[in-house]
Amino acid sequence: MLQKLQLTAQRWQQLRPTRRGIVIIALPVCCLLGTVGILMWFSASIASYEGWVRHTQRVKIEGRELLNLLIDAETSVRGYQLTGQPGFLEPYHSAAAELPLTLENLEDLIRDNPTQLAHFQQLKSLVTQVFEILAQHVALRLDPFSEEATQRHYLAQQLEQAKQAMDRAHAAIDAFLMEEERLLLERQERLEALRRMNSFVLVVAVVVGLGSSGLAIYWFQQLHQELDRRGRRLEAACDRLARFTANASHELRAPIAAILSHAQVGLLLAQEAPEQSQLRLEKIATLAKFMGQLVNDLLFLARYEGVSSPNFTESFELVTLLEQVAQQWQETCTASHGFHLELPSISAVVKGDRDLIKQAILNLLRNADRYTPAGGTITLRLEVAEHFAVIEVSDTGMGISATALPHIFDYFYRDERVRQRGINGSGLGLAIVRQIVDLHQGRIAVVSQEDHGSTFSISLPLASN
Repeated sequence: MLQKLQLTAQRWQQLRPTRRGIVIIALPVCCLLGTVGILMWFSASIASYEGWVRHTQRVKIEGRELLNLLIDAETSVRGYQLTGQPGFLEPYHSAAAELPLTLENLEDLIRDNPTQLAHFQQLKSLVTQVFEILAQHVALRLDPFSEEATQRHYLAQQLEQAKQAMDRAHAAIDAFLMEEERLLLERQERLEALRRMNSFVLVVAVVVGLGSSGLAIYWFQQLHQELDRRGRRLEAACDRLARFTANASHELRAPIAAILSHAQVGLLLAQEAPEQSQLRLEKIATLAKFMGQLVNDLLFLARYEGVSSPNFTESFELVTLLEQVAQQWQETCTASHGFHLELPSISAVVKGDRDLIKQAILNLLRNADRYTPAGGTITLRLEVAEHFAVIEVSDTGMGISATALPHIFDYFYRDERVRQRGINGSGLGLAIVRQIVDLHQGRIAVVSQEDHGSTFSISLPLASN
């Protein structure tokens, strides 16, 4: 899981800043639009269910109204039959007048529910049947006080028939209203659930909105810092390029001018003083050799400038390498210096390019040789620390001034004391050393005291780490 997060973070960092900016802007916008869409859906659903709840309540009201009309009509006719008073029929006539409109309203309200509509048709038939019976009873005008047994018996039958029809219609209306009550409870529960979910989504939306906004602000800050760092690096690179171009031009122009001068003088003296001409040619060869080395150094720096550290697979023993470097350097060194080689008895294996490490050490030894007067001492030492192998090159030479010390790894930098003493050099050797050490993820340091010598230290990570 952690590796996946790291891989995702690396892919995120590898995206172009413009794409990252688009994603950062899109994050809160998408959250906002998504939240608005969800809340709108919930609002529409809640409004819809509120409408259904009101609709069901209205159906119940109409159903109860129908039941009341039926009861009023039945009670009214029964009273009329028992008393013979026409005044009892007033509720019946009123119910008979309102009944068609009530049935029509109720039928319109339940057209969306086929099951209830089927029940209603049955209910409507029963109600109609009741009213037809009641209408017959009103039309017969039976005498409730008659002493004839036959008439009293008929009246009792009519009353019983009306009662049974009334009971069936009443039961049908009750069943119809119970179903509407079930629908009402179901829709009210659904409405309440939607309201709770709407509140929950609103809280989540606020949290997500704040979180996405905070994340977007954090990413914007990171992107701004990265662009700022890139801008500073680009500005520094431009400055280095400008200085590099100016210094390279100067370093190449001087030997070219010298070569041209020696060639012109050599041509003039070729006939009259062949010995002088030979000296000029030797100087030309020396200057050409210096220019060739300068060009090689420039190519080296250009090749590895801005290159990230490669994943070295080769491991080698530093003790063996330093022994070879010391032997090679002593064979080519012409100055009369004392030389000490101090190597540990334990192994020191590092990963990297042995040729580049060898070049870095030789550069330090050549500098020590160049800036140490005859009779001085140069020491090449290797120490093994807990995680690093430390290579030291010490000399008892002229040392480095405090003002020059911060700039000695800059391209073409040469201390003014060196120029005054006429010591040759391009000023690229230490820059190459630092570049090699950086490629190996190492560290380079220098300790120097003017007129007492210098010590350069290269720390390389051991292969076991």
